[in-house]
Amino acid sequence: MKLVTVDELHPGDVLDRPVFGKNGLVMLEAGTELTAQYIDRLQLLGFQSVALGKRGAAAEAILASRMKLRPDEKLRDIAEIDLLRADPVQLQETHHNLIRFLETDENYVRVRLPLAELTEFRRGYRERLLAAVSHRAVAEELSVLRQTDQSLFDHTLQVSLMSGLIGAASGMDANAQYELTLGSLLFDVGMTRISPELLRVKRKLTDAEMTAIKQHTTLGYQSLSRMRDVPDAAAKCALLHHERYRGEGYPYGLQQDKIPDMAQIVGIADVFDALLSPRHYRDPYPPYEAMEYMFAAGNYEFGIGVVRAFLKNVTIFPSGMAVMLSSGQTAIVKDTEGRPAHKPVVLVVREADGRVPSPYEIDLHENASIYVSRAVPLKG
Repeated sequence: MKLVTVDELHPGDVLDRPVFGKNGLVMLEAGTELTAQYIDRLQLLGFQSVALGKRGAAAEAILASRMKLRPDEKLRDIAEIDLLRADPVQLQETHHNLIRFLETDENYVRVRLPLAELTEFRRGYRERLLAAVSHRAVAEELSVLRQTDQSLFDHTLQVSLMSGLIGAASGMDANAQYELTLGSLLFDVGMTRISPELLRVKRKLTDAEMTAIKQHTTLGYQSLSRMRDVPDAAAKCALLHHERYRGEGYPYGLQQDKIPDMAQIVGIADVFDALLSPRHYRDPYPPYEAMEYMFAAGNYEFGIGVVRAFLKNVTIFPSGMAVMLSSGQTAIVKDTEGRPAHKPVVLVVREADGRVPSPYEIDLHENASIYVSRAVPLKG
């Protein structure tokens, strides 16, 4: 039995459980083979998902065509993945990496919460992450990811942290938050099925190479959907985190509310951390450009509700950070409350041509011509 959204049904699919109407009466019996008319009726009545015992031939053909790899696309040998998965030393080192991540205060500087709420969030996120990796299959996949590419593993942890923050801020219940933690930890496992050499290319990818990379969504979902400890909602974070609000994403080109909230949350966290992080083929984006991108993403890349939750709870310039302004001045971030995350009040401590006689404030929200270029170490 597998829960499938009504939008994913195809004629020939067979119900595993009965479908009940609002009056409590059985509308469709278990074992019913769905027709196009039945599916239209389910959509019209507002059903979200049904339990299937098996997929019909049409659905299987469509899924197979979507997940089929071209013969010339180089994938990783499954035996190599099995060797990485079975290494107990690497598994233990991955666990140590996770604990260090959870206990390092600097990893929470992007979290925009009062101290008491931050403490509570850290406690809950830690519990959910450790509960997730207590399942050996989950821990093994993370170990394979770390061995494949440490930067990809580090990126995954940042995405998981920010996803957890957005999920909590969005009012998700405890069960949904746990599924989101699982989904955000495993969303990129499909990358471990791609040739490692392709992941480390230090140039613009060819069209064929990009096509191969894009297969990581379906490859990841194929792997996760076979794992007993991973719910389908979490597995779909791997499948759908590159879908975009206006239908310009992949692998299916889904639009708007056809994209699950969890996949959108993981997607926005993935994009943001990717923009701020160096890649094998490019330098990180300037923070102000990354945040401007996020401001423009509402109802374009992601639903406006997800974007607002992100902008309200994630910052790139926490109070106390030393920054370089576009004017060449060095400043300390003083206040971020009640203003755009990339437009804080700063205290200028050094002019572009030398020391400042007396530090003074600039409200970057009121000075559109000046922006924060980057964080810098503050020297005496």
